[in-house]
Amino acid sequence: MSRRTKNEIVKTFLGLLKEHSLDKITVKDIVETCGINRNTFYYYYKDIYDLIDDVFALETKRVLEDEHRYDAWYEELHRVALFIVENKTAITHIYDSKSRDVLENYLFAITGKITNSFVEREAKRLLVSDEDKEFICTFYGYSLVGMTLSWIKGNTQVDSEEFLRRVAAIFEGTVEAALMSFS
Repeated sequence: MSRRTKNEIVKTFLGLLKEHSLDKITVKDIVETCGINRNTFYYYYKDIYDLIDDVFALETKRVLEDEHRYDAWYEELHRVALFIVENKTAITHIYDSKSRDVLENYLFAITGKITNSFVEREAKRLLVSDEDKEFICTFYGYSLVGMTLSWIKGNTQVDSEEFLRRVAAIFEGTVEAALMSFS
């Protein structure tokens, strides 16, 4: 079986998630829309929840293996948030499902990577222990994930660009102060 078929299943699934809640999507819907048979779907995935796991695993791998890094934290945040922004309705449907933990794990992996990178870069000119840097990264990671989940739920009535700009402004404006408080 080809990688192209697997990618088409993922693309079809995300398209259906933009139109329907997760509990309304069946394997039958995916295979009919995708133009494959059920056996082909089951060759790759044992069920829809396995497909959800794969969607986030593929996206996490793509983001974490991308070597391009930006100096400004906003640009880096924008780069890694693109999947969520482009698929917000689908992500909202996953958030409202029993697979919310997969979404949360994805967000923690992504925010952990970019937060750690930024904190390490800012801490180079300060004397801060690894334990304190880890504490700062954990603090900001939970804050970023919590704020992102709140935005996904619709609790934040701003568009994605404004949301990312606000988060970046707070992050960039306070990380140095946090590091200095531990140095």
